[in-house]
Amino acid sequence: MSNNNSRTIFVQPPSGGKFEAEIPCGTLLSKVAADFFESQGWPMQDSKGRGQRAVVELSNPIDPQETKRLNGDDDICESMVENGDTLRIFPESIAGAVDQKARMTALISDHNDMKKLIKRNQRITYKANRNHAPDQYQISMNYESFVAYHPGEPKPGIANTHSVEITLGGEYPRRAPYVIWKTPIFHPNIDPSDGEVCLGILKERYLPGLGLARIVSMLAEMVQWRNFDATNPFNREAAEWAIDPDHWHIIRSIKGHPFQGPIEQLLKMFEKDDQPPIQFKPV
Repeated sequence: MSNNNSRTIFVQPPSGGKFEAEIPCGTLLSKVAADFFESQGWPMQDSKGRGQRAVVELSNPIDPQETKRLNGDDDICESMVENGDTLRIFPESIAGAVDQKARMTALISDHNDMKKLIKRNQRITYKANRNHAPDQYQISMNYESFVAYHPGEPKPGIANTHSVEITLGGEYPRRAPYVIWKTPIFHPNIDPSDGEVCLGILKERYLPGLGLARIVSMLAEMVQWRNFDATNPFNREAAEWAIDPDHWHIIRSIKGHPFQGPIEQLLKMFEKDDQPPIQFKPV
């Protein structure tokens, strides 16, 4: 039974089922993810041989389809996680194919989900290329983020409005959307020359069941520096800047999450600190 020194939570993997665990206070959410990742036997590397990452999301108890990505640097008891909450933990991975009928169903469902998203998050707006089953969106996001960096300056420039174009190609949702950042941005996973976005969820680790609204939410987390991959960058300068601990306070100043290492690296870190693995019981 939990007390003031722990949290009793439930964890759901993408394959279904539910696991219960009591997590001591002082435990980082990244450790919860790493231990659950290992308990499920998920591979430590993706199809390209790169270190796999895990996603940790907190489910809304009123609307379980609404989730919020959590910061792995947060302590389980100091974060927003309460007793009885459900976390979704899953690797960024690849999955199957779909036919044209399923594509149309996905486009309609995505449009409905986008309408719900902008109602609950007024920082995000969009314009679609048609009213029924659109396959192109112009997304606007109002978040503080970095737009340029010049070596020697104390920190990057900042802007509050950002625009993204999303095209759902002929093989969507089997293949990831094509995402182009239209406004200036300084980010490890956005090409500064043409705005192409390359994050795991949009390339080698794309999961077709993710849905457009979830992807847009992840892009919003991305522009806030709460979701980035410095190990496979499109902007090497931004990646090198991001992994420098001297810059982490600048990332935190816009409420970003500085350290986001691969699961294999996290496991080694926690083993080095002699932290025992968390036990997850099926329920």
